[in-house]
This record gives sequence, structure tokens and C-alpha cells, in this order.
Amino acid sequence: MKISKWMGPHFRETPRGMVLVATQLAGAPAQFPPVEFLHGDQRPAEVELGPSGHLYSYTVVHASKDKPPYGLAMVDFEPGVRAFGRLLFDGQPPALGSRVRVVPFALQDGTPDYAFQE
Repeated sequence: MKISKWMGPHFRETPRGMVLVATQLAGAPAQFPPVEFLHGDQRPAEVELGPSGHLYSYTVVHASKDKPPYGLAMVDFEPGVRAFGRLLFDGQPPALGSRVRVVPFALQDGTPDYAFQE
């Protein structure tokens, strides 16, 4: 059986704002992160999540006394997909259920990524 790797993006800018890109295989629910490996001639449909969703849960990580704390969140998007990512906030984190949007974020090495922000 032929196995191929899906090389599509995990996020992108749109006229509405930044969105996450989920994938959906025939007969299955959409999933994020996107499916990584495809069997045979499978072709996933891309499903845009966002540009905003609702904060389902979060945690604040205190890695060490030498580094500032940072947030991680799970955000619910239509059509029923929950995504995980960095949560950006100043002071107090947003309340559960708050509307958060997908925003650009750069990893420490400069690699483009996404985060959530109220």
C-alpha cells in the first residue's frame, strides 16, 4: 500500500485573520493538527478553524525562576474541533469560555507558529 505525507500548512493568514488548518478525510470528523500520513489515494479536505474560538481550558507553566511563566490553552472551534497551543496574555489569563483569536507567534528559533490571544 502506498503511504504519502501530507505537506500542507498548519496555519495561514486569510482576509478574515489568521486561521488554523485542520484536515478531514471522507467519513471522518475534522482533526487538528492535520493528518500527517495518507494511505493509498486519500486526499483530505482542508477545514479552516478560526480566526477565533472559545477558550476551553488553559494552564500557566512556571518553567523556572529564571524564565517568565507562559500559558498553554485548548480552544474550541467550529466545526467541533479542539486545538492546543500557546496562550498569550498580559497579567491575568482570559476567563474560560472567552473568545480568543489565532495570532502569529515566533518560536525561540524564529520559526513562524501560531498562538491564541484574547
